[in-house]
Amino acid sequence: MAGLYEVGQLMQDAAKRSDDRSDATPEPVRPAAVNDDAVQAALAQHLSRISGSRTEITSFGRKSSGFSWITYAFVARSAAEGDRKLILRVGPPNGLFAPYSVLPQVHALQSLAGSGVPVPALVSSEQDGAEIGFPFFICEHVEGDVPAPWAASEIDPDHKRAIARQFVEILASLHRTDPDRTPFASLQQGEQRAEVRAIAGWRASLARPTARYYPLLDWGGRWLEDNCPQPPCRTIVHGDYRIGNFIEHSGRIVAILDWELTHLGDPHEDLAWAMMPTFNARSRKLYGVLERAEVIDLYQRASGIAVSDKSLAFYEAYALYQAAAIQMCAVRAFEVDRFNDMRLAVMASQMPSIVRAFERALEAAA
Repeated sequence: MAGLYEVGQLMQDAAKRSDDRSDATPEPVRPAAVNDDAVQAALAQHLSRISGSRTEITSFGRKSSGFSWITYAFVARSAAEGDRKLILRVGPPNGLFAPYSVLPQVHALQSLAGSGVPVPALVSSEQDGAEIGFPFFICEHVEGDVPAPWAASEIDPDHKRAIARQFVEILASLHRTDPDRTPFASLQQGEQRAEVRAIAGWRASLARPTARYYPLLDWGGRWLEDNCPQPPCRTIVHGDYRIGNFIEHSGRIVAILDWELTHLGDPHEDLAWAMMPTFNARSRKLYGVLERAEVIDLYQRASGIAVSDKSLAFYEAYALYQAAAIQMCAVRAFEVDRFNDMRLAVMASQMPSIVRAFERALEAAA
């Protein structure tokens, strides 16, 4: 079985492909934009083939959620299965983390189906994207709403508290899952830890000539790579576990979304990422309602994993470093690769505040 997506290796490979060319080399032809009509037609053929029944695609349209994969919602109509509300996610050739692999998300949906971590049911996937033209996967549509962190002030505090506690308990359930009993076991390859490879990958991304240079990020990346703590245990790490990456319905979290950065690593990484003020309407409380100490206490009791203040401080610094690297990837995707999502164009404006926060977090971690 092929190993799951490795963030560090992907970023190193992407940087090498993008920047290891002389000035005399002609500018490469930019990948064509994803054509929605062509995708819809190919999708109908794909679902007809795998179901054995002619399938019609209706109510087909892009969703605005997400900054990386392109997401479509649609209804698949066939005589054999009736109407099914489904989701298609496509990895565009010029997207934020291109080139894409469907394996992390596919393995996550397969491994966690029926577990204490709610995920959408997987329908189909293709890594080579032979039928649609790009890597893709299809999953069941899950009814509910995706909370927007910046709109948290409009939600009842008691409701937010109930959701926030569920959010922490689901994370604990993920970290209790034995990766050796799932396809995630294939992640542990070689002697270097995945989190160290990831830091090296983000460093390579920030070192590209097309990235703006920030001396603090250069020095801080080296410090993070040299001082990465040993994990208390190796768990499945979501990689982007935050408010805004789940669906809630009738007061319950019914699906955890966006598994493209999942890997085996230190559970402190998910905990630090989830508590970043950026994902909590700039509040230092989770979802604006749970104090830090309450989150840690709830997580420890639910997971059975002792939280280290030192490791958590390290991963809080790493979270900001990773956020800075992602901002630069977004700007490059828009300016260089011509990925036509205007949200990516404004991300550079957030860099000064992220770098200042990273400096403070480094001081706390050191």
